[in-house]
Amino acid sequence: MKVSAKQAKDILETLVAQGRLRWAQIEKVLKGQKEIAKLRAKLASLEKAVSGAMPGRGSERKARRHLSPETRALRRLQGKYMGHMRKLTAAEKARVKSVREKQGMQAAIKLAASLGSK
Repeated sequence: MKVSAKQAKDILETLVAQGRLRWAQIEKVLKGQKEIAKLRAKLASLEKAVSGAMPGRGSERKARRHLSPETRALRRLQGKYMGHMRKLTAAEKARVKSVREKQGMQAAIKLAASLGSK
């Protein structure tokens, strides 16, 4: 049910006259609505400031780059290598690095796994 501004005023005056409502209650509600409107305005200005300061950080998301199978395999190998290297001492790391340079990544991972399991 929609009520015009004049009808709303008449309803409020009738309720106040009947003692069901006090003007203080009406003023409190109106004050709360004004505070909410102020907060919304502040929030809108903050959102504008943030979105302007950080371009590309809006609601749109960037598409993820497609990795080729070769790149994905290389990254998986690199992850295995780094995971095994983390557990080794400095001397063992140097030994694994030299194997990697001479014999390749697979041999280095195999050596690092065997050294790390001890």
